[in-house]
Amino acid sequence: MSRFVRAGTLMWVVVMAEPGMGATADHSLHGGGAPAIKGNPAADPTLAPRFGRPGRLLFRCTDLAGGKESADIFASAEDFDEGKQSFFIRRSNPKENEVLYPLHGHFLDGGTSGVFMVHDGKGTKEGEQFRMDQSVNMGLVLFRVTGGGVRAILDIVAEEGESGPTGPALGEYSCTQGDTALARSPQATHVRARPNSGATPPSHWFRESDRALLNCAASGSAGAYRLELLGSTVWPGHLGFLVVHAPGGRPPVGYNVHLLEGAGRLLIHAHSYPHQTRTQKFDTMMETETVIGGVLLVKAEGGYAGWVGLVSAPIDPYNLSFSREATMGDYSAWGRAVIPPLPVTCAISSPAGR
Repeated sequence: MSRFVRAGTLMWVVVMAEPGMGATADHSLHGGGAPAIKGNPAADPTLAPRFGRPGRLLFRCTDLAGGKESADIFASAEDFDEGKQSFFIRRSNPKENEVLYPLHGHFLDGGTSGVFMVHDGKGTKEGEQFRMDQSVNMGLVLFRVTGGGVRAILDIVAEEGESGPTGPALGEYSCTQGDTALARSPQATHVRARPNSGATPPSHWFRESDRALLNCAASGSAGAYRLELLGSTVWPGHLGFLVVHAPGGRPPVGYNVHLLEGAGRLLIHAHSYPHQTRTQKFDTMMETETVIGGVLLVKAEGGYAGWVGLVSAPIDPYNLSFSREATMGDYSAWGRAVIPPLPVTCAISSPAGR
């Protein structure tokens, strides 16, 4: 085990858009709303090719069902890559080509837990690098310390039915750490960061939400969390508003989210400023922080079950990058857990609205 994981297990939960689960799919709970936006409206075939170059191996994961599927986590080989890119996840199996996805997010607790997202194109291998396309892929990476060996739960598939490595839904993987020399203190020269604006503009999200879609519950060492997923008849079918009630009597906070649905599963993907109360409920968007993460769910009796994780930082991870010499101390110096990675259960709300 590494020096920054002194005991227990790292459990990774990874989900990315897949056939029938991409940003193009309308969520069935959102019936009656506008169609979801399809594809990447900003795609530009005239742009120069973009490449992903994975460098230092951080974690290597192999499926426990037969050891043929793998998913590896890398730091970028480039210093301050694009000013916004520092991590990748690579998925492969013996029958299909390797695929690379950029990761954005934060390690927590010195590297013993973390929350990352996928919201980017995917890369196909060309020599030692990967050519990135302009598809829209969205996903989550959650990991935490538990008791036992290093284990992972992975579900990574290409968007919109395109070819790419596919594995069993929520398949279990065994993981080992790659680079063991990572548990050093942070250094300012290892990081480039552009803080958020700090603005507090008005928010319309809660005011427009008129449908209660899911009610979810999770419990951790800090207490019980309650989550409400809201929708709206005026939003496209892939949008929602997630309200988080944290333990300790703290005021609830809202986040705008994307809904990505597949056969028997649902991803609620957050990349949002917090929405808080100034004069009425959730009427102010706080650009002082950026929250990423979300909820990964599979169908269960009475609703859904799965995992939740949300992390906040004063810098959007798209405005945060690291040098090749960065350590876990640098990687884990920025985020704080809004909800640490936890199991969650969700019940489908009454269709009558909120």
